[in-house]
Formats: sequence, structure tokens, C-alpha cells
Amino acid sequence: MPDDEKPKFKVVAENSQTQIDTGFAQQIVDQALVELAANIIRVVRGAGRPEDIVGQCADVLNAAVSFDKKAGRWVSPYSIASAIHLEHDQIEDYETFRGLRQLARRQMIRGSLQVAASRLLDQRLQIDKGEREMDDAFADLERLYEELRKERAAKARAARPAAVKKKSANKPKTRVKL
Repeated sequence: MPDDEKPKFKVVAENSQTQIDTGFAQQIVDQALVELAANIIRVVRGAGRPEDIVGQCADVLNAAVSFDKKAGRWVSPYSIASAIHLEHDQIEDYETFRGLRQLARRQMIRGSLQVAASRLLDQRLQIDKGEREMDDAFADLERLYEELRKERAAKARAARPAAVKKKSANKPKTRVKL
């Protein structure tokens, strides 16, 4: 194909090197935040690696400074929150047992995180709010399992053959005359 017949390509999107570097720096900040947050949560629950927390804090700070140098701005609060926001499993159907159970578990997790954070800060009202959220989710889950149990019992009863009433041949019928 001659040069004058080659199709003309037009660039419709182009990322500058600065944008590419900024995106990569954001990923490093995000990963450092996730590792720090996960370890802190594990330490709060009695596991994790408390000896790593200070180093992980330094990693987050160093990544944020590097991001600032590449992007010319600090990492946004939105991107920080997005990095450590819990992503939940996708719920396909909110009316099924599985979907309703996922919703209850999600509510329990939110409540337990609220309780843990509030206990660290001794915030009684927030502790109570988190506990109510957990209790409500637990009650929803109990109702859900009770409905499932009743449904299964009804199906089992319906599947059983009907009881056949037998007439007693040995007993004579007695009539009482008055």
C-alpha cells in the first residue's frame, strides 16, 4: 500500500508521562494504605504484626511524598478513603436467602468495625450505635434462618405420603340405647 493510501490515524486520548507517573504513584500509596489498615485491624482484634505498624506508617508517608513530587499535589482524601474502603461481594438478588444473608453479614461487619473504633476512643454513644447495628443484623439473620427452617419443614411434610386411616376390624360397633 503506498504511503498516500495509508489510513490516517488520529490520537483521541493520550496520557502524558506525568499522568502515567502519577497513576503509578497513586497505586503505591493505595497499596501502602491497604497494608497498614489491614495490619491495624488485625492488631486490634489480637493478631497482626504490631512491630510492622511504624514502618508501614513510614511507607504510607514516603509514598504520599513521592506522589506529591510527581503530581504536584497531595493525595486526595477521596482517593485515601477509596483505597481502604471495604468492597463487598456483589449481591445478585436482594430477595433470596443468599442475598439477604449477605446484607446481614455486611451490616454485622460495619457494626463491629464501628464498635472496635469507638471502643479505642471510649465513645459510648458510637459503641451503642455499632452494637445496635450488629444486633439488628443478627436478628435479621435469625429470622432468615427460621423462615428457611419452616420452609424446609413444610416441604418435608408435603413430601411425606399421606397417612392411611385404617378401620378397626376387631372392634365391634356398639350402640348405646337410652
